[in-house]
Amino acid sequence: MKLKSYKNVCFALLWLLVPFLVSCSDDDDDTSAAQERFIEYFAFESFEPPIEGIVDNQAGTVTITVPEGTDKTSLTPTIRVSEGATVSPASGEAQDFSRFVIYTVTGADGARRNYTVLTEEGLSSNASIVTMTFANKYVVGELDEDTQEIRFSLPFGSDLTDVELSIITAEEDAEVSPASGEVVDVSEPVTITVTAPDGTTEKTYTVMADVEAQETGVRGVWLTNVDSDVLNSQQGIQNAVDLCSELNVNTIFVVTYNRATTTYPSMVMENLTGVNIDPAYAGRDPLRELIDAAHAQNIKVFAWFEYGFAAFNGNPGPILNTKPEWAAINSDGNTVVKNGFYWLNSLLPEVQDFVEDLVLEVVENYPDIDGVQGDDRLPAMPSEGGYDEYTVAEYRAEHNGQNPPANRQDPGWLRWRADRLNEWGEKLYNNVKEINPQCIVAMSPSPLNFGYVEYLQDYDSWVKGGYCDIVSPQLYRRDNQGLGVYRALLRDQISRVGQENIDIFYPGVLSFLGGYVPEEQFLVDMIQENRRNGVIGEVHFFYNVLLARDDVFRVVYPGPMLFPSFN
Repeated sequence: MKLKSYKNVCFALLWLLVPFLVSCSDDDDDTSAAQERFIEYFAFESFEPPIEGIVDNQAGTVTITVPEGTDKTSLTPTIRVSEGATVSPASGEAQDFSRFVIYTVTGADGARRNYTVLTEEGLSSNASIVTMTFANKYVVGELDEDTQEIRFSLPFGSDLTDVELSIITAEEDAEVSPASGEVVDVSEPVTITVTAPDGTTEKTYTVMADVEAQETGVRGVWLTNVDSDVLNSQQGIQNAVDLCSELNVNTIFVVTYNRATTTYPSMVMENLTGVNIDPAYAGRDPLRELIDAAHAQNIKVFAWFEYGFAAFNGNPGPILNTKPEWAAINSDGNTVVKNGFYWLNSLLPEVQDFVEDLVLEVVENYPDIDGVQGDDRLPAMPSEGGYDEYTVAEYRAEHNGQNPPANRQDPGWLRWRADRLNEWGEKLYNNVKEINPQCIVAMSPSPLNFGYVEYLQDYDSWVKGGYCDIVSPQLYRRDNQGLGVYRALLRDQISRVGQENIDIFYPGVLSFLGGYVPEEQFLVDMIQENRRNGVIGEVHFFYNVLLARDDVFRVVYPGPMLFPSFN
């Protein structure tokens, strides 16, 4: 039996006992004496408004109903009785009303009359809203209980005519109109009426929605040739560009160099390995096709040099087979292999020249390219490297003949190698700008401090030194880690790059990888967390999330975003 039903049964049984209680306590049935020992008023005046009980002088009872959830163990009644009579317990004395309480009224002649006071809980009079959400917009309103207003702010381009309400009230049984789940037009203020479970208490709220001004920033996707067939045909490229345009993505970072091959015709690679372009694209130029298709729809294209200073994955690959002396060497004298990647020695001038030539080749051959991008392998080298003959000799020359520390993470040894990579990164930046001052230089490093200790990536120096136009640290966190983990990493990276540089900070978000696709709400939460921290844009790894979560992007990117100016 439910508790409420049990209470009702007990209450009924008490009423059956009341006549016996009353009859046993009456000293006599003299009418004139009875007139002098009535309860005339019984109330709990601490409530607003005061709650008055129903007095039945014939039955000798008082029933009083308090709001649902009231603590009845210590309530103080105000009691008025017949002139000349007294009441015990006295008016103003707190009592435990979680059970019935007997009050005795004594007349001036000493005759007594008992009253049984029964306190029950009524239906709640709480008509408050706790939270309201536009369910199909992933937006929570700001509720002001004083003004009874609920305000929403939606991204530029949002449709206010088809908003689905999701309303949580303080009382589950409260009635709401319009009801939760209904679709309404909030282009003008909407009144929401909540009726409390008691059926009489009402509260009205005014819902107001504003659309934010158009923003300026980067909404990007990485377009890879791994787990994606977009680059396999010109039609595939056109379809991808069309989808980016439809979902208001304004930037595509397309893979240009990986697996020791390029996705454009490259004389640099042909001179080194004899292969002009990835054989899958023989007779075509996917980079040119993408630039043309994207620019026709006002979408920017960046050439993404994915492998950077990594030679190959799984084995040494064509570059190290041709140039084994280019390998990064660890303290054991072996080729550096980290996470399956065989690495080039990024401190060796010949290797630096090779990678620089690749980048500048694109800048020269594609004067309308919007930018170039390095990532967690450019500029970079695992901190296990640097023990080759050339680097050791350079270190000795600057350290009175001392060898590099055996500890790869020795602070001074980390700093020395990172500084050399920084010098090369600044040189590359300046050479790109010399060829094409309009070409944007972007980087997507591993987060600090991990990127610095493990891969010698000192990206806050790149930003503060002015040789990185856009930085997109890879804040790759999954939904099973929770939003708090993403939030903490985001704020940590912002603090490192500095608020003064937040306008070039567009973090990388893990949105699709193999079988992993974040839950819709987590994807939305990461984007909204960026905005709450002043970050106006992000880059998604990778393009396929637009296919898997297109409905989400229609909501979070409802209108176009202006691309920033970096000149």
